[in-house]
Amino acid sequence: MGDASLWNRILRGSTSAWRTLEALVGPEPDPDTDVHTKLTFRAVADAVVPETPELADELGPEHVPGGASVGLGDFLVVYVDDLFQFGLPDVGIRGNLPLAGPVADLIDAAALALLERGENEDDPSHERVVDLLDPTDRDPAASAGATGTFATLSRRDRLRALGRLEGFELEMRAFDGELFEFDAGLVGQLVVGFAEMIYYSEWQGYGEFVRAPNELTHPNDRRTVQSWRQTGYPGTAPGYAALRGYLGAEGSTLGDGETWTTIDDDSSPVRLTHGSGSFRENDYDTSDYEEPYPEVA
Repeated sequence: MGDASLWNRILRGSTSAWRTLEALVGPEPDPDTDVHTKLTFRAVADAVVPETPELADELGPEHVPGGASVGLGDFLVVYVDDLFQFGLPDVGIRGNLPLAGPVADLIDAAALALLERGENEDDPSHERVVDLLDPTDRDPAASAGATGTFATLSRRDRLRALGRLEGFELEMRAFDGELFEFDAGLVGQLVVGFAEMIYYSEWQGYGEFVRAPNELTHPNDRRTVQSWRQTGYPGTAPGYAALRGYLGAEGSTLGDGETWTTIDDDSSPVRLTHGSGSFRENDYDTSDYEEPYPEVA
């Protein structure tokens, strides 16, 4: 099994290198051709933001869908491929360094390492791959056959595999000299972080994400963004969730400068001011304070 896994990794590495080189020097590839990368990132999204049907009765139906339900995995591929730019529009895909394929291969290597060390809790199953397919997949049978090890793992084991990346070190060498060493653990952290950040952002409201956000129109409608429905976020508004001043009260040194508005209260009105103010020495009487853990003599 060890030899088979070794050859599997060598084959994956060679395929990944050729794919990256082809993307740099050739025309823009069909996004439907790299099924392995797409299913791997769908598996990441499904593990990081899983569906939670058990929350429907307690919190409402808007808390059921997860990352897979809103196409988060497919968008992660686009996001990772667009992340690093050459600044040369005629090189690669829109002048970018396509890294989604190599990242998917690295994630698969971590899944193989997890299984080789017997650190998985559940057996791999291709039934989990079938759950990642959607109606846009042209040939479900071929898609299921093109998947890697990571997508066959349970959600918890996928997260364990991403954790195994902490033990991977990649060496990049230029000819005979060492260029740099790279801790692959950063890849796992970024992939998880990207999935969480994007899911709770406004991206879903743009519909088809084919251009930069500043070239698209967002409807600013919470009904178009699953995470906005889930969190109750009403949409963007000028000044929403921004710092609107500092609290101050009569006789307090906190809150200084011009008063923006006053929060009326029957006993003591509170002011919102443009300045923060400052503490005075002996502002608070602490003469009756007792140390809860006195030192033992």
